[in-house]
Amino acid sequence: MNRRFALAVAAVALLAVSAGCLGYATGGGEVTNETLDAEPPREYDFDTDRDAAFDLSTDVTYTAVYAVRDREEIRLYEQTPYAGDQPLEFEAFRYQYPDGEVINGSEFRARGGEIEQTTDETWIRFADDMAGGKAAFSGAGSPRRFTMRAYVEGSYAVTLPPEFSTEVPIVGHVSPRDHSVETVGDRDRIVWEEVSGGSIVVQSYREGDLVVFGVILVIAAIAAVAGTAYFRRQLEALRERRRDLGLGVYEDDEDDDGLL
Repeated sequence: MNRRFALAVAAVALLAVSAGCLGYATGGGEVTNETLDAEPPREYDFDTDRDAAFDLSTDVTYTAVYAVRDREEIRLYEQTPYAGDQPLEFEAFRYQYPDGEVINGSEFRARGGEIEQTTDETWIRFADDMAGGKAAFSGAGSPRRFTMRAYVEGSYAVTLPPEFSTEVPIVGHVSPRDHSVETVGDRDRIVWEEVSGGSIVVQSYREGDLVVFGVILVIAAIAAVAGTAYFRRQLEALRERRRDLGLGVYEDDEDDDGLL
């Protein structure tokens, strides 16, 4: 009986390991042409002079434009605390040749480019005649907290939606810290001249939210004052009851800052 149970457990374990290995070997799923050819949420800014430029929107989407330069490939992945590296999900892929011609994902593949996904990452590989161009795609990302791995070295820029800012500490945060802020029309743009690894993080807020934060702080302060006053009244009432019962009130009890 024990031997049969042990064999059954071993068989289940073997199947689990085999399934895992097979899953790894076959990859994390195909990135379809339909996904790559989808319409982007807004026009890509191919005029950027940054190595990586991101445009954030209140519709909780971002667009990304990467300068290909002489790179042969870009590995895109997300780090998770428990599952390890996961492939970055995106759609609406576009490639712009140095002469300005823009093609979609299926045309990119037809001309020798590759976009494939494994269990750990998504790869974009460029054909020999694609050096010097730009690759763009879109994905889901909130302007209130936007995080992206630094997949390429060089200069980075993140453009916030109108009326969003990072100036006030605590509610606003930018990492790495060696950045500057430009004003482009009615929008703030966070710029790093050199990023060589890690992640960029932009935590922003709508300027109108500061009024809400102020009201919350005022309410919290009023609640704290009212709570303190209520506690003191309760403490005094307890002292009075002790006096009435003849238990006495000691010097320590007369100190409003002390506890019974």
